[in-house]
Amino acid sequence: MDSLKEYNIDFVKLKLGQHAFNFKIDNSFFKLKENSLVEQGDVDVHLLIDKKERLMNFTFTFEGIVETECNRCLDSIKIPVSGKESIVIKITEEPKESDGEIFYIGPHEISFNVYDQIYEFICTSIPMSTTCLDNADGEKQCNPDMLKFLSESDEEETDLETPTDPRWDKLKNIKE
Repeated sequence: MDSLKEYNIDFVKLKLGQHAFNFKIDNSFFKLKENSLVEQGDVDVHLLIDKKERLMNFTFTFEGIVETECNRCLDSIKIPVSGKESIVIKITEEPKESDGEIFYIGPHEISFNVYDQIYEFICTSIPMSTTCLDNADGEKQCNPDMLKFLSESDEEETDLETPTDPRWDKLKNIKE
């Protein structure tokens, strides 16, 4: 994709030492990923590269707000994200499979695309459980219509409990 080119780091053009890059992550970034966890966002990413002879340290620092779904009512909510993550790029004659923290590339490679790393770092900084209470504004509450629907469906489930076999009921009375 041509839109991923802006996340290419042409490291062969860089001299040894430190180099800084900045990325402005917006809605178009998240639309590049199919079935993205994040619907929209506004995140600033700062990348510091420390280039050595056959090794590069990439340090990503990011901060911003992303829009995702509330786990309870499914409304869109804005969640603050921030973090600092690092990866290592090693240039080797025989590239190996990367393990997520160390990436091995061949000596003839000229660039490295950081799109997937930025996306992963942003997504893993989102809490596992997000609710309207976690909203960046701090004011929004869950959708009352959805909460009412959920409580009604819970009541229906308890009414549908299947009766147990009386033989098993006797076992419940056994105590140690």
